[in-house]
Amino acid sequence: MTGTFHTTRWSLIAGAGAADEARRSAALSELCATYWKPLYAFLRARGRAPQDSADLVQDLFAKLLEKPALGELEPGSGRFRNWLLTVLVNHERDVRDHGRALKRGDGASTIAISAEEGERRFAELQDPAAGPEELFERAWVREVLETAMRLLENEHIARGKRAIFAALSPLLTEEVDAAARAELAVRLDLSPVALRVALHRMKSRYRELILETVRETLEDPAESAGELEALIGALSA
Repeated sequence: MTGTFHTTRWSLIAGAGAADEARRSAALSELCATYWKPLYAFLRARGRAPQDSADLVQDLFAKLLEKPALGELEPGSGRFRNWLLTVLVNHERDVRDHGRALKRGDGASTIAISAEEGERRFAELQDPAAGPEELFERAWVREVLETAMRLLENEHIARGKRAIFAALSPLLTEEVDAAARAELAVRLDLSPVALRVALHRMKSRYRELILETVRETLEDPAESAGELEALIGALSA
């Protein structure tokens, strides 16, 4: 596996391990939102059925909510994703070996996991040559990129530029020919130069938001540029 995800935000981990149930629940919900699709992809790649994978991941976070093992983690403890994968594998084995029933639906108000949504992400990532850990990595990269895109969209909406975002955001990840750009400029009532400037600014801001998102996953923010390179490498592998 090529990426290096050292940690998640330690303040969030501390919140997830807090004695106060409301604080722990809120922090764990945010961690779940970030990691459940990568964990789901990992289980599916190991041969688990869709609903079993969704139930196992939901059950895992419900278990962490009851027993805040995250509170045992401290900066320097190692890579958070490795720890989380280990906990998931142990949980899967515990369920299998002890025949323990999954808590289907428990904690659903806090942790919403959809097998259908998980399958959409898993289908995007499927690669016969990729192992479960690599698919987990790729799914995590997707979460980083989608988080940055949501932040970018929110910024444009706040400035009253929803239409500009809707028109230009596809060009952040796709190349279009000169004719298509000219047509888009006419549709947006922009000159070709103004369109190029707007797209350049959007691309620059998107990259900044990716870096900010990545920076939040590192103990040392100075590593963010190298981490971004590793993330993109994992996505294109």
